Order: sequence, then C-alpha cells, then structure tokens
Amino acid sequence: MPGYIMHMAEANLILNEIGKDKDEQWKRLFIAGNLLPDTKKKQEKVTSHFWAPDTLGDMAIAPDLELFLNKYRGMLHDPIVLGYYAHLYLDERFVNIYWKDMVSFYDDLGNIQKKKKDITRAEIKKNGQIVSRDQFFSGEYYYGDYSKLNRYFVDKYSIELGKNYADIAECPIDEVDERDLHQVLDELKWIMNHCDRYGEDDIKVFSKRRLCDFLENTAEDFIKLI
Repeated sequence: MPGYIMHMAEANLILNEIGKDKDEQWKRLFIAGNLLPDTKKKQEKVTSHFWAPDTLGDMAIAPDLELFLNKYRGMLHDPIVLGYYAHLYLDERFVNIYWKDMVSFYDDLGNIQKKKKDITRAEIKKNGQIVSRDQFFSGEYYYGDYSKLNRYFVDKYSIELGKNYADIAECPIDEVDERDLHQVLDELKWIMNHCDRYGEDDIKVFSKRRLCDFLENTAEDFIKLI
C-alpha cells in the first residue's frame, strides 16, 4: 500500500484543484481525514480500510469502496469523510491497477498466485528480476524503495506538517478514533526529518516517472468522480 508520504502527496494534488475556494480549516480537516485510515494497524485495518471478507488472504488487499460508500456516501460533503475516501481510493487503485504493472507473484511451480499462502516468489516488472516473496517485501527492495523516494515526493509535492491535523472536535467515521492521529503524525514527522534524496535513483521496484504519473492520474480521476 502507499505509505504516509504518498498519501500526503495525493492529498495535496487533490487540494490543488478542489481546495481553491476552501478555507484553511477545511483543507486541514481533509488532510486529517486522509491520514485517519492508517491510524489502525494489522488486523484492525480490516475495518478501517473496508476490506471485503473474501480478500483477507490476498497478498495485497484493496479497499471495497462500495462498502465505504454504502455507509458514508451521504457525508462526502464533510472534508474528513472526503479525505478518508481519497485515501481508500488511492489504495484501491494502487492494488488493482498499479500493482499489476509493478509485480507478479508466483508459487514454486511458476503459476501466478493471488493468495499470500501460495506465493513464494515475485517478478519485478521493470527488469524481470525474480526474487523470493520475503526478499521482495524487505528493505532491499519494496520497502527500501519507499524510504529512498520519500524526500523526492516531499519536495515534488510540497508536503509539510505545519498545521495541527490532529485537532478534530468530532470524527464522523466510526471505524477510527481521531485521538490515534497523534501517532501517525509523529511517525510522519520522523520520516520527514530523517529522509534525504540519497539513493533515489537506485530504486529496484518502482519507477519515479510511472509512479508520479499514477499518483497524478489517480488524483485527476478522483476529482472527476466527486
């Protein structure tokens, strides 16, 4: 899934268009809503990310946007709810669109697999390299690329933490607790204070250009959708 920095980049791209006539309070609440799904970890993401039960064994799980909209469609005028939807929308597109261009997963017999229990290896699409599943999800490859690209996205999409995003009087989303935002913001602050642009051209899984195109196209599609 996209990390905090990518979600902040996406939120800024969306706000550049829909936020032109909004005040700072509205924009702040939109950002807060965009971060709220990631206040829940591991198994709790089943509810915060609106995962469908039949997808829980998948290697990558996409939010079921209809599950969210069935409950909150009538509240999308609220910036927190709209920001939350933007987060889920990016996650859904990332799994169902971007992943297919980035990686394929196989079992020991070379069959393409979707379920985590069946997967033993991964093919990196940008160069055809085959690595083990655990090696792919490591600091050497997938997660390492995130770290190497954080500063690039911070600079490119003007990400900053100068506002108190955790200052929410009442959260309209039942699946999360706004008080947990402090932890996400602390982690995000640490990332931004410790990332640099060293190694950004040595990424092994992602392509900077294609990833930026994906983020920008996703933001455009979300704006058209709402």
